[in-house]
Amino acid sequence: MAELGLYQKPVRLNRFAHADLRFTPLPNYMFARTLTSVPLMAVEFPAACRQYPVVMVQTEGGGLSAQAILSVQAEENAFVDREGRWTSTYIPAFVRRYPFVLAEIPGNPSDFDVAFDEASEGFSKDHGEALFVEEGQPAPFLKGQIDFLRSVQTEHARTQAFLKELQAADLFIPRNIDIVRADKQRFAVRNALVVDESRLSGLAPATVQSFLAAGYLGWIFAHLISLQCFLPLANRAGQPLEDVVPWWAK
Repeated sequence: MAELGLYQKPVRLNRFAHADLRFTPLPNYMFARTLTSVPLMAVEFPAACRQYPVVMVQTEGGGLSAQAILSVQAEENAFVDREGRWTSTYIPAFVRRYPFVLAEIPGNPSDFDVAFDEASEGFSKDHGEALFVEEGQPAPFLKGQIDFLRSVQTEHARTQAFLKELQAADLFIPRNIDIVRADKQRFAVRNALVVDESRLSGLAPATVQSFLAAGYLGWIFAHLISLQCFLPLANRAGQPLEDVVPWWAK
């Protein structure tokens, strides 16, 4: 199960062992309060680009991952307030799927089990939405979660194909971002990869046409637009400044 930073105790869901398990939606996002970035699917770029910087990073296996930057301070999600409310209009799917997730089946990489965070306070045998019906089949609530997880998995695969195409076209350049806020506080983001606009403008017409047909150009431009969000993100660090334009006015 990759990228399970949120999940304290991931367990595969079993219709026999968990036949009586129920779930109540979590009342807040305190579980995500220390996240500083989350994986983002390319299909999310247009909705996310006005609120989060979106950059690419190298993964341990040598691949690429698109990430929404949530903070310029360690272990402090700038979008979760003290009451656990998410304070922007778009919440990444990586967060919305919690506490459920798909888990790879050993020896069968094309199939997945449904897993959940057993440590989440939303699970109980006494109250909440039933996960299974009497026959051991997924209840309507769980079916909805499974459908969402499958769509996330599908879009993750599309995102990986997108990133590989951009990498093959040599569009990425390393970028270290330095931010100076109005009060002269400085923040930095290191080891990011971004699309180079000069390389983008020099693409061969055939490549541009293939990117357009695949929907990649819109995702690329959303990524580039998102890079304007670093200063608004820095403005969220610590106590907001009265003389700084708020993030939603940018």
